[in-house]
Amino acid sequence: MKKGKSENALDNLLSRQDYLVVQANDLAKAFGNLKAFEHKLLDYCFSYVTKESNVTDTFVVSTKEVLHHFGLNASGKNYERVARGFKALNENTALYFAIEKNGKKGIRMGQLFSMIEFIENGEVSFRFSEFAAPYVFALRSKFYSFKLAELAQIKSKYAIILMKIWEAKRFNNQRVTTIIGDLDEWQDWFLGTEKRLTPAIFARDCLKVGAEELESKLGVDIYLNVVKNGRKVVGYEMQITDNRQPTTAEVIQEAEKNSHQTDIYDYL
Repeated sequence: MKKGKSENALDNLLSRQDYLVVQANDLAKAFGNLKAFEHKLLDYCFSYVTKESNVTDTFVVSTKEVLHHFGLNASGKNYERVARGFKALNENTALYFAIEKNGKKGIRMGQLFSMIEFIENGEVSFRFSEFAAPYVFALRSKFYSFKLAELAQIKSKYAIILMKIWEAKRFNNQRVTTIIGDLDEWQDWFLGTEKRLTPAIFARDCLKVGAEELESKLGVDIYLNVVKNGRKVVGYEMQITDNRQPTTAEVIQEAEKNSHQTDIYDYL
């Protein structure tokens, strides 16, 4: 049976778009094209979301508070850096939502933000789009258990991305987490869909850099297994072992969180 042209076109698009959002954790893998500062700025935006947030909420932050969080002085140059960071978030956070209508699969293309305002006094207002908001709100219980202070100490873009993918793949704070993906998946996560490196350079400049920073700053152990088909590198299998011991307060907090776990469909 042959497929029609429109069906083939959709299949080709589905195969090329690696950022299809079907659950909140997918946002952790969706922005390999962002720079390290932009990743941190996005996490700062996400931190304003609470379980009481809704689709119509507009969040307001001050550039001065953002600079203080990043340990930067309130100079004109740094104000401009924040402004450019928000501009990049507005332009580079496209999302592709997997949908189904009348039994037919499809893609809904949208943006993470519906609007971002930057006022001359340094006030920034932003609102998540109606399509993205449910997934963003679900992050509070499904993904972002890292504290902003932990994210702030990570400097490398690749360490930030690896930290997010680790948490997205982790289940109930398990000690050992395994991340498996083919070569294209790993490069999409770390570089975005437009850039490619040879396997050796990618492992050295991206995976190694990210892993070593997490090991030094979070006290984790990371083992990387290179998956080959003959001599050709086809993927990677990474195992992350968390050696940190949770405090009693953290154990209680996790138990309370799981007792009223929210689901993405609570917001749809």
